[in-house]
Amino acid sequence: MNYIDFREKMKEFPLFETKELKLIFKDDFNKSFLNNLKNWEEKGYLIKLRKGLYLLGDIKEELDPMFLASKIYAPSYVSLEMALSNYGIIPEAVFTVTSISSRKTKIFENKYFGRYHYQKIKKEAFGGFRVEKIKNIPFNVALPEKALVDFFYLNRNIIDGSRENFEGYRFEEEFDYNKKRLKEFSRLFNNKKTNFLTDNFIKFYASR
Repeated sequence: MNYIDFREKMKEFPLFETKELKLIFKDDFNKSFLNNLKNWEEKGYLIKLRKGLYLLGDIKEELDPMFLASKIYAPSYVSLEMALSNYGIIPEAVFTVTSISSRKTKIFENKYFGRYHYQKIKKEAFGGFRVEKIKNIPFNVALPEKALVDFFYLNRNIIDGSRENFEGYRFEEEFDYNKKRLKEFSRLFNNKKTNFLTDNFIKFYASR
């Protein structure tokens, strides 16, 4: 099989795993086929994101790196600094794709898309995200309130909950958050410090 034929067949599924190729190509999926994948990767036709996961190389410029995060390491969802920056809640540009996972903490590096950092939280608190789709690639991203609570939980030993401390993070003054949702997400962690930070954040915003 040549790459043009392969590309035509995969154009609707530009991000794929080798196990999916086995189902799509069936009898054509053999040692020669796997050698082709390696050759196409070397030529830049395919981008290997991790073992067994590939992206069609000619669409790499069209994708934000965070669109790939949920597939690189699952289950996971984009959260923390990346989500907060994407929503405009913090002003800083973020160059590492930060995500939450119920699996162990992990870091992946990719020469095309940079660093992906996944941090573990308890399964009971895993959630509070929505699913979006770009170019037939589904990815998970935290709701604004969950991204903030995840940030509080994982930085609870650094953030003291004071007005001055919150002001140092320069949270967007016009952040129109849902207070009930924020508290509900905080309680999922069953952590006193996280609840304290969440409650203080609400008080801080109410007084601005």
